[in-house]
Amino acid sequence: MKLQLIAKISDEDLFLKCVHERGTIFYKVNGQGAIDQVTYFSGSRIIVLASDSLSEEVANRVKAEGFKVDSLEIDEVQGYVKIVQGSAE
Repeated sequence: MKLQLIAKISDEDLFLKCVHERGTIFYKVNGQGAIDQVTYFSGSRIIVLASDSLSEEVANRVKAEGFKVDSLEIDEVQGYVKIVQGSAE
């Protein structure tokens, strides 16, 4: 049996505890340059962090360790995370 964690959370501490080096953080920014979507993905974890009011510390960590993308889509039924960055689409 393969277990997978899919979480939609607002607790920044829990998010940071779930993040490890075997996965990747992806984030999107809005028109004002503020982070408006944060997702961590690894083979067994999809963690979506509510980003409506990120602390400066977490926002800086996301920008330092994560990758900015133009499009970020999660399909829980099919089991995938789709990202598009730059002109790759």
